Amino acid sequence: MTVFTHFLPNTQINRYGSWLKTLDPQTLRNYFGISLSAEGINRLVGKFKQDKANHHFLIAHHDGHWAGVIHIACLNDAVEFGVIVKKEFRRQGIADQLLSEAITWAQNRGYRTLYMHCVIENQAIRYLCDKHGLQSRNIYGDVEGQMRLPKANWRSLWKEYWQRQANWYYFIQERFKDSKAT
Repeated sequence: MTVFTHFLPNTQINRYGSWLKTLDPQTLRNYFGISLSAEGINRLVGKFKQDKANHHFLIAHHDGHWAGVIHIACLNDAVEFGVIVKKEFRRQGIADQLLSEAITWAQNRGYRTLYMHCVIENQAIRYLCDKHGLQSRNIYGDVEGQMRLPKANWRSLWKEYWQRQANWYYFIQERFKDSKAT
């Protein structure tokens, strides 16, 4: 399966809210800890829009659809990631790809600490945290993963460069495929 990613322009944060509203209640509960209503999503997106500089959204695309998103919230020298993948796209490596790219992005921008939170029942995210080296601990029935990010180096910069090149290639390939179909 070919998936490409890109960062959502901060002028399009409403698209993130619209996408969240297409998700099933259990997915929203696993992500937010509650099954957030449409009005709750609108309030959340409104907060993101008020603080655009500190909220970034890395979108995973497959066949013209949003397959998953990682929300990156920045505060001083720390970032908090929230990963969500649409039900029909799970178990295909999308969350792994998003997290890998987001970790490199944060490292290359000088962030020092990464946090992720999830409800204790969310085994997939707990596994993802372990796989990427986040140290997990139970906090009041939820799980917090944390890791110190290394400083940017030539490898991380090179990795991000090649990730972007591959994403452009897959984006162009998908557009070309769509234009041939019409």
